[in-house]
Amino acid sequence: MTGRIYLERGRPVTVLIRWGHGGGPRNVLIRREDGKLAVRPFRGLRKPSPQPGTATAPHARPGPGEGSRRDW
Repeated sequence: MTGRIYLERGRPVTVLIRWGHGGGPRNVLIRREDGKLAVRPFRGLRKPSPQPGTATAPHARPGPGEGSRRDW
């Protein structure tokens, strides 16, 4: 989680430090685009959607309707 980029209200932020243990709120120190630091709950941060044209695996198989089995 530390060092990863998440979205806060659609804007990218980088998680610098996290703390809190099981069962309670998990707070994170984030750096926003403008360089400002903020402490906030991890809840509410979202993973950015993958960029178009990038595969999640080196040998991604076609999805349903994207070619026959012989194509891969």
